[in-house]
Amino acid sequence: MFFLFGLGIFLPALRIVPYLMLGGTFCVALSYMVRARIEPKFDTVHARLLVIILAFVQPLVRGFSRYFTWLRFKRTPASVIRKHERLPERIRAGGSLSRRTYWSEQGRDRHYLLGAVFELLEEEGWRYSTDSGWNDWDIQMYGNFWWSIALQTVTEYRGGEKCLTRVRLRNRMVITTIIFNLVAITLLIYRQLNVSHIELWSISGYVLFLVFLATRARALKSRVAELVELAALRAGLQPVTRKGKRAAPTTEPNLEVAVNATDPASPQLPG
Repeated sequence: MFFLFGLGIFLPALRIVPYLMLGGTFCVALSYMVRARIEPKFDTVHARLLVIILAFVQPLVRGFSRYFTWLRFKRTPASVIRKHERLPERIRAGGSLSRRTYWSEQGRDRHYLLGAVFELLEEEGWRYSTDSGWNDWDIQMYGNFWWSIALQTVTEYRGGEKCLTRVRLRNRMVITTIIFNLVAITLLIYRQLNVSHIELWSISGYVLFLVFLATRARALKSRVAELVELAALRAGLQPVTRKGKRAAPTTEPNLEVAVNATDPASPQLPG
């Protein structure tokens, strides 16, 4: 609604929309005031006015509280994102940032990998959410002010204890990115419609903003990819390159990860 109020400054035809939304909210609050059951001795004009004020303000306060809580708690500290994992050079060198593939001949599937990822997220202080059963991702990691990362996994069982686990990382825009882009595009279109020529400086400014967003997205995905590689190393999974070659087994001991200790939805795995 507040976005539409601001948009109406530049587009007069839209000014009626936020007023209609505000009027609808007031009508709902008015209905609460009329239908509220108040004891007769307390049923006064002041009490009815208090009901309508509370009913009108409550969704606004709740919305602001939800948004500012998201800004504060659903962002991973910058110091955590700037930190890099210590990985062998053979693991750092190859692979796409968006897709990773791992091999195991000891029956270690995606649940072992997810368990190791959960442990690293807790150790390093990341903010994240887990799949509730209805999401199309396993873990969503809240990154910087502009982006979050969705992690998806799947395991192909190749017979016996052979497992091929695939990992996909996807950038997801957060609400601040969407709002900033909507405002910037609206101002850009309004400016271009009210000048007789194309202003390259305004278009160039928005293009630079898009480049900035792209660099932030890549930096965050690169950091999460490092975390996934370390988790795979801990879980005893071997990275597979694009050419189908498996990296040499690490000399470090494999850690037994109790997945269900951090992810209650995961099945109980044998030790």
